[in-house]
Amino acid sequence: MRKLKGRILLLVLFISLSFSAFTQKDGYYNNLDSALKTPDNVRILDLKKKRLKEFPIEILKLNNLEKLILSRNSISFIPCEITNLKKLKYLDLSSNNIDALPDEMSYMKIDSLILWDNPIRKFPREFSKIGLLYLDLRAIQMNKEEQEVIKSIFPYTRIRMDNPCYCNPR
Repeated sequence: MRKLKGRILLLVLFISLSFSAFTQKDGYYNNLDSALKTPDNVRILDLKKKRLKEFPIEILKLNNLEKLILSRNSISFIPCEITNLKKLKYLDLSSNNIDALPDEMSYMKIDSLILWDNPIRKFPREFSKIGLLYLDLRAIQMNKEEQEVIKSIFPYTRIRMDNPCYCNPR
């Protein structure tokens, strides 16, 4: 029985190391310092639950970044320089403190924008240029009028929202 447990432990260790090597090789990073060592290889950067209080400006050095996950942090401000990430298609900012996005983001070609559980309730009309395929706004209290405005800005986007509240617009 002891030998079996040892073999299982070795197998689990081998699989986890193999997966780790595969994901780094495949362009997935969950550590900014590691990603910055080979910035041209980074396709996916996952910094969820890293206790970030600010958007790490070093991310802007990752020119080939396609997917950025900054969920479950305490970020309240996204710099307009995020538009320098020309290959970015997926941006997850869920569960932060974001109440606005920079107008300059309207020139980006993001497919998916995940913003659930943030205080954001409005978007500039220029955001209709983004061409979003998916927008997640769940767990954000908005009244029906606010939701209708958002739907008019993103008419061809699949939008996920909670039921409207009977709250006052901001």
